[in-house]
Amino acid sequence: MPVSQHSSIAKEGMPLLIVAIIGALLLQIFYGGVTWPSWLLVLALGWLLRDPQRSTPASPLGIVAPVDGKVTAIEHTKDPYLSRDSVKISIRMPLYGTFTLRSVTEGNIIQHWMDETVPRGSGHTHAVWLQTDEEDDVVLALQPGRFFGRIACYLSTGDRVGQGRRCGYIPLGAQLDIYLPADCPVKVKVGDKVWGGESILAQFIHRTPN
Repeated sequence: MPVSQHSSIAKEGMPLLIVAIIGALLLQIFYGGVTWPSWLLVLALGWLLRDPQRSTPASPLGIVAPVDGKVTAIEHTKDPYLSRDSVKISIRMPLYGTFTLRSVTEGNIIQHWMDETVPRGSGHTHAVWLQTDEEDDVVLALQPGRFFGRIACYLSTGDRVGQGRRCGYIPLGAQLDIYLPADCPVKVKVGDKVWGGESILAQFIHRTPN
């Protein structure tokens, strides 16, 4: 399987899949037809490590879901990163879903918090402040799951990222909190399933001056 920007297998999982395939081939060579469980493992890994291409909707003011998952909370609260009133949308990723992280909107990375620089008590290990060209601010905060604490986030301060573009990988799921401007109308409700890079969570409000 070729690895490319639109590979059907996540590049982060490709080494593990290759090792599994080599192991299955060696078992096939030395033990013959009794190795079908190893090929089932290869198929299961291929499904677990899938990275399907997504079609981001043509909605410049739309804020798309960063991952596949379920909306677990929507609340008006204080943004602990920018000290502002905000709407927070929380999404829980499943253990068996795709693990690709995508940008919620187009813009520039203003700041990236990691580990000890994250506000105390937030439970997050990564947070990214993204600002659009219209100066709308979004903070995407990540809390790893209990089974795997490592999050790969490829965004750095000063980077520019497109809406729905791949920007990280979160194995075995995580909790994500998206902090939006307080006046953003939310387009989802608690319990909704969302798809990374495709589902619209909310929209920015741009008022035309009189």
